[in-house]
Amino acid sequence: MFGNITDLPTLRSYEQARAHYESITPLRGSDNLRPICDTTNGRRKKHMRIELRPYTTPVGVVPSVACVLYDTAVVTFAANGEVVLDNGGYASHTTHSFIEGIFSRTYYDTSVRAYGKGGQTVIEALKPSGKNVAVMDSRTPTITLMRRSDDVNSYFEVVGDAAVQVGYYLKRAPMGMRRKEVEKFTKLALAAAKMVDPADYKSVPWGGYGTTAAEVYAMMTDQNQWNDAIDLLMSDAVEIRTDWTASGNWERKRSINAKKLKTKIDDVLKYMFAEDLFEERETNNPLSNENGKYLEGKEARIL
Repeated sequence: MFGNITDLPTLRSYEQARAHYESITPLRGSDNLRPICDTTNGRRKKHMRIELRPYTTPVGVVPSVACVLYDTAVVTFAANGEVVLDNGGYASHTTHSFIEGIFSRTYYDTSVRAYGKGGQTVIEALKPSGKNVAVMDSRTPTITLMRRSDDVNSYFEVVGDAAVQVGYYLKRAPMGMRRKEVEKFTKLALAAAKMVDPADYKSVPWGGYGTTAAEVYAMMTDQNQWNDAIDLLMSDAVEIRTDWTASGNWERKRSINAKKLKTKIDDVLKYMFAEDLFEERETNNPLSNENGKYLEGKEARIL
């Protein structure tokens, strides 16, 4: 949520953004580098900048002011009234906080909200009649907002191609074939889940998280590495429950959730073969599932 990035100005139009740009003194010794945060602390945040850039429209080029986070123009205010959002292909918490910070009048009042779901950036443009929602995935990182008025109660609306929303839906037959390919491993893992001592799986093996889908799949398909794969997946399937005992004490109990274990095996397959396993459809409810996260591919870190 908004609030993790401090010192950001509230901007809602090209005129406001241009005035803010002109008010910023460039950092001494820089090539016109202007921190967007014009406070004593904010001017140290060189990775957040405000810049003048040309903006190309179907009828020509117009001036614009870009609010830049690292190397991405996350929010661009164009002179023709359009406001363009771009997550740079990364649905990160920092990017979402930056977007909300730019549009927020107060901590609790923002006309544009941004958050992550299923590995994608969700944009909610709030308006008097409700809200409209657009989803930015890694392939379509830019959406356009259009202001409807210039007064203090102005609001935004998603326009253009971003209004056409898509969802990702699992194809059952191809998924069944992929499950068949690792069926022997899956049976062994589920059988082991009934016999192991959950206390042996207090943390992820090898010292921490960060294993990719490709690495886990390689172990699942190599019988010599099945034990390592089961240990890794089992640690992710541990559940901890706290019960009140007859002796009047709280007791923590560990168990292996077989359903979660099987789901994690499916996750490996979905990340590995997302292009074959999911189909894209137009939908009025792009947030009905989180399948978009699997488009990160085989290098996604899943454990």
